[in-house]
Amino acid sequence: MTASDPAPRILIYGTERIPYVVQVRKDGKSKLAIHVEPDGQVIVEAPQDASQESIDAAVKRRGRWVFEHVKAAQKRLEHVREREYVSGETAFYLGRRYKIRVIEVPKAERGVKLLRGAIEVRSENLDPQAIRGRLRGWYKVRAQVYLGKRLELVGDKLPWISERPRFHFMETEKRWGGCSDDGSVQLNPFLIKAPRDCINYVLLHELCHHKEHNHSPAFYALLDQYDQNWKSTKRKLDDMAELLLNE
Repeated sequence: MTASDPAPRILIYGTERIPYVVQVRKDGKSKLAIHVEPDGQVIVEAPQDASQESIDAAVKRRGRWVFEHVKAAQKRLEHVREREYVSGETAFYLGRRYKIRVIEVPKAERGVKLLRGAIEVRSENLDPQAIRGRLRGWYKVRAQVYLGKRLELVGDKLPWISERPRFHFMETEKRWGGCSDDGSVQLNPFLIKAPRDCINYVLLHELCHHKEHNHSPAFYALLDQYDQNWKSTKRKLDDMAELLLNE
């Protein structure tokens, strides 16, 4: 195999047909890894020289594990409703649900603020997409300040971080963060919706990549050293992902 295959393969497990996408491992590791994303998508990271036959066989061997994780993701999705962006709906901020209060005002008075236990969206345009845009903009402003401060505080505890970490936003439906080749941290601005411990986990995860540039045993040893509860925190974040990213 010389490149990632964009066409999904199919795992047949009993009467179930589960598609999966194969990607070439970028870290040079020889071990095949299978991931089930929060939305139920199955991604297989395979070594550069792995044959399609060996990949299919490896996925089949882990068929039960894949099936159970896909079904768990689908069950979580059942509770996610399409957003309408009207008063009475709820929205997350730092892990807490807040009521949305939409108020029609003149253009000069529009804005979003956290007020008396609600997220108040004041707008001259009550179209759902306009309210969505106001709310997303508010999240990004909050994220710029909060995530920047938290990233610095987490970095201060890590001896290999010698200067204030740089970060920029990336909007994606699949990932909370990443680490660029130049060392800057990529963050999903809507991570600001997650609980504080989940935010700290994502920041620690990305900063550990400054020392260990792949998901090797040494990388996970770093996570264990600086956060013994990261596995349960990650599970909590994965379980909330579809609710937090429901736009």
